Amino acid sequence: MYIKHKIYAEDINSIANENLSWEKLAGKNLLLTGASGLIGTVLVDALMKKNRADNLNVKIFAAGRNQKFANERFEDYLGDKNFEFIKLNVNEPINFDSPVDFIIHAASNTHPYQYATDPVGTMTTNLLGTYNLLEFGLAKNIERFVFTSSVEVYGKALNSEDIFDEKYCGYIDCNTTRAGYPESKRAGEALCQAYISQHKMDIVIPRLSRLYGATMRLDDSKAMSEFIMNGVRGEDIVLKSQGVPRFSYCCATDAVRGILYCLLEGKCGEAYNVADSSEILSLREIAEYISGLSGKKVVFEIPSEMQAKGFSKSVNGIMTNAKLRELGWTPKDDTRSGVKKTIEILKSILNKESAS
Repeated sequence: MYIKHKIYAEDINSIANENLSWEKLAGKNLLLTGASGLIGTVLVDALMKKNRADNLNVKIFAAGRNQKFANERFEDYLGDKNFEFIKLNVNEPINFDSPVDFIIHAASNTHPYQYATDPVGTMTTNLLGTYNLLEFGLAKNIERFVFTSSVEVYGKALNSEDIFDEKYCGYIDCNTTRAGYPESKRAGEALCQAYISQHKMDIVIPRLSRLYGATMRLDDSKAMSEFIMNGVRGEDIVLKSQGVPRFSYCCATDAVRGILYCLLEGKCGEAYNVADSSEILSLREIAEYISGLSGKKVVFEIPSEMQAKGFSKSVNGIMTNAKLRELGWTPKDDTRSGVKKTIEILKSILNKESAS
């Protein structure tokens, strides 16, 4: 449904036209977990655009747990020889007959409410799910495995002025419910390094900043996502803190560019930050920007106890993207342009749905 929106379609065309080593995927099979999520949806759309525009002929096995939801997201590809939905729970041993050449593991609980209400599922997807996929990839003798990691692995900045490069390591209080996500992402990365060392697997790790985009879940509980949905619905922007934290963000379409650069150009064993490094805005500044777009105001609300359990305690999460830029990647959107675009796309799609 997103691919029919002009602005989103232009972004997908731009991804498909990136100067990448696409020939590595030609005629190959790629398994993508989390296929109907924020990132997975854009990856599927970009690869299917490349298939149809340039006859890349990469077969996408789009894995997820909800076939009905996937059918709605990918209705344009149902019946296409290069697309197949696979109902899959990565927390269980994985086996199907088709050959697989590449795996992108993008399935994860990625927003605060899930961290608080399903901390076990959050950890097992990042640990057991990664293990099951690595074992499956080993059995299939795959060419490359991509583990999508997170800025969360850096923990809390040790000094307020610190900027996270790929060697940075901050503080995580492991004796909290909220720690399940960053600790399991750290452990997932370590597991990947173990498979590189012990089994000579080819693995690369994009570390994603805080993401947003038109393909996000409409009930996503990340602050940025809630601000965007307030803007889409024409509501006051609800800020559940003083809005001091400053983080690096990235629009989902730019994040997918980054993942594809890691997949096709990255070096085995390396991690790459995927983040827009231009203007770094505080949460309050983002809330005020969105309120200005919608003609509404910023209001403060005390979060519920459950919501607060999922919130990050970090007040600074700024990433450098120099290493990924060396591969040739450049983000197309900064936070302001990406947020404005996202609101415009979602507002258009939701208005059409309500009118039909």
